[in-house]
Amino acid sequence: MQRSETLNICMTHYAFYPTTGGVETHLLDLCAELVRQGNQVHALVGSMPGQPAESEIEGIHVHRVDWMNPEILRERKEAAHVATDEVWPPLQAEVKENYLRFIRDHHIDAVHAHNFHHFLPEYGMALTEIRREYGIPTFLTIHEMWGEFLCHDLLERTEWDRIIAVGQHVYGDMVAQVKDPGNVEVVLHGVNVEMFHPNLQGERLKAELGLTGKRVILHPARLLPWKGVHTTVEAFRMVADRFPDVSLVVTDTREILDWIHELEGYRERIFAMVEENNLRDRVVMRPFDFFKELPEAYGMADIVVYPTSGEEPFGLVPLEAMASGKPIIVTRSGGLTESVVDGVTGFVIPKEDSALLANRLTALLERPELAQRMGQAGRQHVEAQFTRRRMALEVEALYRAARGRAPVAQQPGWARSLHKVTSTHD
Repeated sequence: MQRSETLNICMTHYAFYPTTGGVETHLLDLCAELVRQGNQVHALVGSMPGQPAESEIEGIHVHRVDWMNPEILRERKEAAHVATDEVWPPLQAEVKENYLRFIRDHHIDAVHAHNFHHFLPEYGMALTEIRREYGIPTFLTIHEMWGEFLCHDLLERTEWDRIIAVGQHVYGDMVAQVKDPGNVEVVLHGVNVEMFHPNLQGERLKAELGLTGKRVILHPARLLPWKGVHTTVEAFRMVADRFPDVSLVVTDTREILDWIHELEGYRERIFAMVEENNLRDRVVMRPFDFFKELPEAYGMADIVVYPTSGEEPFGLVPLEAMASGKPIIVTRSGGLTESVVDGVTGFVIPKEDSALLANRLTALLERPELAQRMGQAGRQHVEAQFTRRRMALEVEALYRAARGRAPVAQQPGWARSLHKVTSTHD
C-alpha cells in the first residue's frame, strides 16, 4: 500500500475500554495501531458511568456521548412506544445530524462502525444516508452474526463501502443469512505481540493473588453462559486432587455489554459450583485490567483454557495465549479453529466435554516439555499470521481505496444493493 496523507478516522461503537469484550479489545488494538501508523483516530462511543466525556488512550481521542449509548436510546424508544428493532425516523434524523456535526468538527475522512447490524437500526441507517448524500466512506465490521431478523434485515437495508468480517466463520454466517452480501472482505483479528509476550512471567501478580509456587490454569472470559466457565470448573474438579499444586484463575468482570442480562445468574451458578465442590481455596475469580494486569495474568499461567459452549465468532483469547507463549485448549466452536492448530499450538476438543478437557489438562500438567513446545509453536504462529499491525495495515488499505468516491446520490443509475451500484433504479 502506498501511504499518502494522514487519515482522520471515526471509529464508532456502543462501548470502548474499560468495557470488557472481544469487540472492545479489537477496537483498542485496531485504533492504537492505526495511530501508530500515523493516522488520527477518534473513537465515538457510548457514555459510561465514571468515565470522562473526552479522554485520550494510547493516542486515541475518545469521545463518550449519550446518543451512542444503546441503553439510553432503547429507553427513549420504549417511552415513545417504538419497538427496539423498528426504525424511529425522528431518532434516525437526530443520530444523522450528530454524526454530521462530528464529521465536520473533526474533519473525518472515513467512518468505521462496529456491529451496527445489532441492537438498534438508527445508527446504520443514518450512516447509509450520510454515505449516499455526502460521499463519506463508511465501513462496517461484523464481529458476529446472531440468528435474528434485525441482523440480516439491516445488512440488506444499509450500504457500506466495505463490510469487514473478522474471520471465515463470521463470513460464512453472513453469507448464509444475507442474500448477495457483495463487498465483503475478511480481515482476521490481530493481537498486540509486544503487550502479550512470553517474557512476562507474572510473578508480581502471582504473589498478590497468593499463588507463589503454584501452577496456574487460566480461563480468561466474561462470565456469560456460552463462555464455558462451568466446563472449566467441572474439569478442574476432576484434576484438583491429582495436582494439589495447581490453582484455577477465572477472570470476572461486570464491565460488559450485557444486552439480555445474562451475567448475574451465571455468576451465581459458577460461585455455587466452586462452593459445592470445596474448591474455594483453589479457585481465584476476579477482574483483570486489560492494560495493567491481563498480560501478567497470561504470564503467570501454565495453561490457558477457553472451552466455549456456544458458537465463538473468532475468539481473541487464543491469540493472546499463543502470543504469551502458552498452550491453549479450546472447543470446536465457530472461529476458534481458525487460530488454534490442534496438537501443535494446543488442543481442540468437543463442546461441553469436561472429561476430555480434564484429560488434556492432565497431559500438559504431567508433561511440562509438551506445554512449553506448544507455547513456542503458538508464539511463532501468531507472529506469522495474527499481529495487530497486519490487521491495521489491511484495514487502512480499505480506507484509502474508498477515498475519492462521489456521493452515491450523484452517481448515475444507483440502486440499493448491499455494497453495489447497479444500472437500474429502485
